[in-house]
Amino acid sequence: MELELKNIYKKSLFVELMKLGNDFHHSMRNKYNPKYQVYVMVDTPKLRKDMVMLSGQTYIEEYYGEK
Repeated sequence: MELELKNIYKKSLFVELMKLGNDFHHSMRNKYNPKYQVYVMVDTPKLRKDMVMLSGQTYIEEYYGEK
């Protein structure tokens, strides 16, 4: 089974997600602007919920096909 991965382009978001205990997979150069990094996280329901919480939005489980 392959891991689902999520690219994070904003360093401050990546740092907050790490503080919340989400799984970091690897980083790579941004192909459009090589002076920036892209942080790749393991895509889990917790990661999605934490991203929504940090953005001040509401998480809707049915939207992601979860129950």
